[in-house]
Amino acid sequence: MKFLKSKKGLAALIASVVAVGAMAFGAYAYFTSTGSGTGSATVGTDSAWTVGQTGSTGAANLYPDTTIGAGSIQTKTYDITNPSAGHQNLTSVTVKVANADGSPWTSGTCSKSDFSVGGAAPGATYTDTDSAGNFAGGETRSDTVTVQMIDSGSNQNDCRGLTVPLYFFAS
Repeated sequence: MKFLKSKKGLAALIASVVAVGAMAFGAYAYFTSTGSGTGSATVGTDSAWTVGQTGSTGAANLYPDTTIGAGSIQTKTYDITNPSAGHQNLTSVTVKVANADGSPWTSGTCSKSDFSVGGAAPGATYTDTDSAGNFAGGETRSDTVTVQMIDSGSNQNDCRGLTVPLYFFAS
C-alpha cells in the first residue's frame, strides 16, 4: 500500500486505470454476415414511327413520260418522327403507290404500274435509306421522293385527273 501513497505509484495506478478504460471502450465484438435483396427497373417500349407527306414541288400535274427521270416529275417531301421517349433506329422508309393501308391501288385500268416512285421501275416499291440511323426520342427528319407517270404504251385514260395515293412505311 505504501506504493500507492507515493506520487509515482499513484501516477502508475491512474495510468493503468486509464489504459484499461480505453481498451474497454475501444474493444468490441461483432458477427459477420451476408444479405441480399431485390429491386426492379422498368423498360419502356418502342413506338410506331410516324411518317407522311408534308409537301410537294415540281410539275403541277403528271403526264405519261417515256423515260424514268425525265419529263413531268413531282418531288414529295415527307417527315419521319420517332414519337417514343427513347432512342429508336430507323432502317429505311419504303414508298409505293398504294392505299392508306398499303393494299394495292387501282382506279379502272390505272394502277401502280403506271407510276415510278423514286426512280424505281414502274409499279415497284422504292426503298429510301437516306434518313436511316438512330433517332432520339421525339426527333423528326425530313426526306424527299419523286413520283412520275410512265408511258405504258397502252391507253392510260383511266389515270386522267386522279389523285394517286402514296403509302409510306418506316421500319
